[in-house]
Amino acid sequence: MPFCPACQAMEPHKFGAPGHPALRITDTRRIKPPDGPAITVSTFMCQACGTLWAYRAQKRDPEQGWQRLCVNG
Repeated sequence: MPFCPACQAMEPHKFGAPGHPALRITDTRRIKPPDGPAITVSTFMCQACGTLWAYRAQKRDPEQGWQRLCVNG
């Protein structure tokens, strides 16, 4: 199944970029590296198209913000 219009409009790797209403959280993990600040990673699934997303919350991380993981189906 292709991405829904809301998933296509999301901005990856931009801290604070919004998701959309069809995203449902599936997991949240807090990672504490020994030499840096904690990183919170939450995973989501789009109820409209099945796309899996991760959101990394850590301001100095180059991979911060939304990251598309894969499409189900």
